[in-house]
Amino acid sequence: MGADRRMYPGCWLTLDGILPHDWVRGARLGGIREVALEMAEVCGIRDGDCIVGSSLGGMVACEISKIRHIPKLFLVGSALRKEEISRVLAAVRPLAAVVPIGLVKRFAGMMPGEHFAMFSAADPLFVRSMCRAVFEWEGGFGSRTEVLRIHGRHDLVIPAPSQVDLLLDGGHLISMTHADQCLGFIRSRRSVGSKSS
Repeated sequence: MGADRRMYPGCWLTLDGILPHDWVRGARLGGIREVALEMAEVCGIRDGDCIVGSSLGGMVACEISKIRHIPKLFLVGSALRKEEISRVLAAVRPLAAVVPIGLVKRFAGMMPGEHFAMFSAADPLFVRSMCRAVFEWEGGFGSRTEVLRIHGRHDLVIPAPSQVDLLLDGGHLISMTHADQCLGFIRSRRSVGSKSS
């Protein structure tokens, strides 16, 4: 939830037509669908685009595929429904309303690593709102969308589902830790001439 375009480092930028996006600042703090509507509009996602989405971004991408005609959706360590999210996270979600996210962000900013740097830059209102929204999400994707899943075998946030197209020996941040393998799979399965958002 605290991620940004840095989820797709270095070699991701070699993917033809890729346009990494950050979360829209000051977005309406509603549910996953409201974020999807805003992202689709502000980021210029159009019918015919292919989308790659990680974690919360994949859930939002599922909703975008209900708004736009998205032929292919690549989910990288993401969920198709709220029931796929770790039961431990589901059990502690009420804490999101009281945890001092600003303080957590400050501590994250002191830790080494790009994933901590991303979280320290995240909008605390957005993070708090999405902690609630993911567990209210109805799930699913557009009826004309082919969904291809890349997942980490050791993902503790969204444990690996039974049906995946590529299972990697990694955790939740496989778009960063296993970028080459993710890209190789996407290139092999993506139709020529499509744009990725």
